[in-house]
Amino acid sequence: MMIVQYANVVFLAILLLKVNTAQEVCPEGFMKHGESCYFFSSHLAADWIEAGSFCKRFNGGDLVAIQTQSENEFIYQHLLSIPQHRDNDFWIGGTDEFVEGHWVWISTMQRLGFTDWYPGNPSDSGSNEDCLEIMVGLSASPRHYWNDEDCSKKANFICEVPMSEGLIVG
Repeated sequence: MMIVQYANVVFLAILLLKVNTAQEVCPEGFMKHGESCYFFSSHLAADWIEAGSFCKRFNGGDLVAIQTQSENEFIYQHLLSIPQHRDNDFWIGGTDEFVEGHWVWISTMQRLGFTDWYPGNPSDSGSNEDCLEIMVGLSASPRHYWNDEDCSKKANFICEVPMSEGLIVG
């Protein structure tokens, strides 16, 4: 009887140790915000399709789908805080490639809820602006906003992946 109780205590202690050491982690080079991890490309420009393919290399990854003002501000603040990110454009996961004027997140095919379009956008200038970018700059005047752009343009990009659970070993 005493051995069974001891075994139960040891099992419970091990279980609690595992629960306490489980931690949600982001892949190396990614930043955590909320329940997601974000990768901001700095030296890798790609068209919108290539950028999405790069993001898919990470388990569950895709171009970022910005759902809230908080997530949008996190992204802007990060982009403005890193000198090599300033005055650059970054692909995010919105597109109206399937139905003109019907903007969806490519990762879910859900219509954009939250938006932060620059006034007058989306404009579909030249009838070929079907992909969504964030424009960030400090040069003439601080700016950060969403813009529709030709999907073949080479730009930096932002990937989003869900956090994974890992164990801290140490």
